[in-house]
Amino acid sequence: MALLGRLPAWFRNLGTFQALFALAFAFFALALLRLRRYERLPQVGLAVLAVAVAARLALLPAAPSLSGDLYRYVWEGRVILHGGNPYRQSPDDPALAPLVDREIHPHINHRDLATIYPPLAEAGFALVAWISPTVTAFKLWAVLHDLALVTVLLAWLRRLGSSPAPVIAYAWNPLVLVEYAGSGHNDPTALLWLVVALALARERPLLSALALAAGALTKLAPLVALPFLMREWPWRARLTAAALVGAGLAWFLWQARGPSSGVHAFWSAWSNNELVFHYLERAGGLIVARGVALALFLALVVWALVKRPSAAAATRLCMRGALLLSPVLHPWYLGWALAFEPLSPSAPWLLLSLTAVLNYGVLATPAEGRDFHLSLGWRWVEYGAPLLLAVLLALQARRDQERLRPAR
Repeated sequence: MALLGRLPAWFRNLGTFQALFALAFAFFALALLRLRRYERLPQVGLAVLAVAVAARLALLPAAPSLSGDLYRYVWEGRVILHGGNPYRQSPDDPALAPLVDREIHPHINHRDLATIYPPLAEAGFALVAWISPTVTAFKLWAVLHDLALVTVLLAWLRRLGSSPAPVIAYAWNPLVLVEYAGSGHNDPTALLWLVVALALARERPLLSALALAAGALTKLAPLVALPFLMREWPWRARLTAAALVGAGLAWFLWQARGPSSGVHAFWSAWSNNELVFHYLERAGGLIVARGVALALFLALVVWALVKRPSAAAATRLCMRGALLLSPVLHPWYLGWALAFEPLSPSAPWLLLSLTAVLNYGVLATPAEGRDFHLSLGWRWVEYGAPLLLAVLLALQARRDQERLRPAR
């Protein structure tokens, strides 16, 4: 991580970045193989947190070049402070010309589109911009939430009576580190509240409902947990969550309407790094593929409601399904699945967190720049290696069960 933090412009040095990333993953895999040994160490939770802090601090100096999202966060925070409306004004709006600069504006992605972010995310952007409208400040905002998430995971496993050592599966994961501490994606600002909601679901249901509402109004992904938490909450918590989430989302969707809406563009047209959705679209076209993917996801939710007793287990399953069915799977989206790995680490999903960086290019900076889309063959490598590992592990587990079956 220290070497990556000193490497200039990861995207322009993609081969070196991916080599260092793979080296980091090798050390990460070694740590995972030693989890049982680490579980016996005194104060292992403190050690996990210390390495997590050090690794993230090492990446703070890295300039975000793999994605332009962080620059949009800074821009939209500045727009709000100057009285603008990021839901109605795209970065190319002539009315915002006085805010155009050389440091932030040229790096913003999709400058013709208004924002796609829910209201609490925008409030966070405005707060950080008020304190310091800089890339470093916005990266620190994401890192502080990410470290808070690591702390919550440590406490959650301790409450469950488990060793905190498996938190390594999230806290030391190289993909989590480079996407949140390195590129500054703001997913931890919502992911933290999702995990808090699940951890407090039974002991503190009202706080759980407030946390879920905070997460869903920062990013939409925590809505996946809503049906499972509704099953566990008492009526007061259910009504609180329904009122807050319903009112907040209604306001958000009203504000984000229109032809230049980033929300509309994302849901209707965007696709990137998809595999299952690719074949759905090839079979029935874009509209049919989106409908089938949504139907499959809803069927998975119903199945999880019946078969998964805990909200955390059901949410984990459906979050994985949503990622695999989605027409868009950027590498940083995997954090929504990786946050559940400390509960029961999954080798195939952890391997996917390694192969996912192929989405940026294959060992060299692509000529298309950040508009690069990984070819279907390489997507099969990206997803196929974890899938093959999952099949091999399933076969091994079956053989172990047959070997342990008593002879008649």
